Amino acid sequence: MTTTPGTELIELETGVFARLHEGLTNAGIIIGDEGVLVIDSLRVPSFARDLIQDVKHITDKPIQYLVDTHSHWDHAWGNEEFPDATIIGHENCYNEMVDVEWNREWREKVVSSGDPWSEEAGLVTITPPNLTFETSMRLYFGGRELHLRYLGRAHTSGDTHIQLPGDGIVFCGDVAQDGGIPYFGDSYPEEWPDTDDRLVNLPVERFVSGHGPVGAHSALEEARDFIYDLVGALKSAASEGKNAQEASSSTIAALTPRYGGWRSFERLEESLPEVYGKLA
Repeated sequence: MTTTPGTELIELETGVFARLHEGLTNAGIIIGDEGVLVIDSLRVPSFARDLIQDVKHITDKPIQYLVDTHSHWDHAWGNEEFPDATIIGHENCYNEMVDVEWNREWREKVVSSGDPWSEEAGLVTITPPNLTFETSMRLYFGGRELHLRYLGRAHTSGDTHIQLPGDGIVFCGDVAQDGGIPYFGDSYPEEWPDTDDRLVNLPVERFVSGHGPVGAHSALEEARDFIYDLVGALKSAASEGKNAQEASSSTIAALTPRYGGWRSFERLEESLPEVYGKLA
């Protein structure tokens, strides 16, 4: 059904698709009566154009809405390819995407990475949402009720969860993954556990993350447990007076038995000193 290499389109319910991209960033596609809602525009315009082409394999209806789950470049730097769509995001997502210093730091990081998309990243026109909300927004789309929820700071300050209550599905960006370690660079570790509790308490059976496979509710609980265990281990290290490196090492040791096989676990230790600095 899709022509983009490395991607898979999974129809979760009639007209509701998860577009999974192995090792990269996922997206969502919801077909309405007269148009389409897309969740996340991906990392650079060329990736967004591939996504748009894949939408066209499903339907010839126009893309009316684009929802940014959060401000990170790999989810929102394709926004410029959706000029006719209403782009929706949390107000904090908007604030981050118009922050000159935020954009400069991210662009320098991506351009200097040497990845295949690095050169294109230097040319991106960062395009923030043009419709924002504070706590929640409700859309009625294709006979479905969509709840856009802000559950608190976690992965970023402006994470949006797109809940389809009639289908038992939530698209949750990078707040939770099925068997994967999230990026912590812009995170709020003190608040993330409470946000995860609110996410887990949503009446859903499946979730679509920004990375990795579609997960069951049990995997959502495990993602919550990981955040609790990580924050708890770092706080214990702080109470014992450990420095950042000691705290990182002891936390990795504590987490490895349960989470050592998760995707990107091998990169976790390098990010822990920064997380520790936010908690200690």
